[in-house]
Amino acid sequence: MISLIQTEILKFRRQKTGLIIAGVMLLFWSGITFWAYHVPQGDFESFYVRYGSYITMLLPFMIGLLFIKIYHAEYQNDTLKGLLQVPVTMYQLFFSKIFFVFLMAVIIMFVNCLLVIAAACICGVTDMELHQVVMLIKLFFLAASGMVFAMFPVFLVTVFVSGNTIFSSTVCFIYSLMGIIGVSQFAGIHPISSLLNVLFNGQIFITGEKSINLVCVADIIIPVIMTAVIVEIFYMMKRGDKFK
Repeated sequence: MISLIQTEILKFRRQKTGLIIAGVMLLFWSGITFWAYHVPQGDFESFYVRYGSYITMLLPFMIGLLFIKIYHAEYQNDTLKGLLQVPVTMYQLFFSKIFFVFLMAVIIMFVNCLLVIAAACICGVTDMELHQVVMLIKLFFLAASGMVFAMFPVFLVTVFVSGNTIFSSTVCFIYSLMGIIGVSQFAGIHPISSLLNVLFNGQIFITGEKSINLVCVADIIIPVIMTAVIVEIFYMMKRGDKFK
């Protein structure tokens, strides 16, 4: 599995996707910083929670489209036949790509931690303390890992339509947009809405009920289990027929 993830990293370094992601993050950061600079700011905690809620809404589009790209690249470049000659299963390939996307999500949010600190300094937020920086890193790490779980339905669709990037990209866009727009209405129903409510309870959806959070957590975990089972069954049914 580790060698498969390393292979994904090497392939990613040869592509322009990283530059596109970096450009999107810098553009987003510039816009938020420009807006925040002209608005009176409170403490550092409220500043990074607000920024974190916005960047977390952008994250599903980035990691969803990234997974679609690296998954379909095996079919477009005809490298899947060669990979299947070595002792590795399609199931392992699938989850190696998810682990790679997880690493990328963590890197994206870590870079955003640095950008938040820079933006806070630019905007004159002066009460920054070490424990707040630690909480910032913790929040952004949870956002990165949780969003990968929330995107499992998109990963499942990508497997089923492995040769159709347009359809899977459209599903990714609609799925992500619905989770963001319906963040209050779909809490406990849509994994992205549930994640946003768990992470940014006071910012997005005002509720103090622990039962709501438990439902939201279950809504994030259940699609992961269902996707793992369905993908394994799908690959078992397709084994030996993929390239006939």
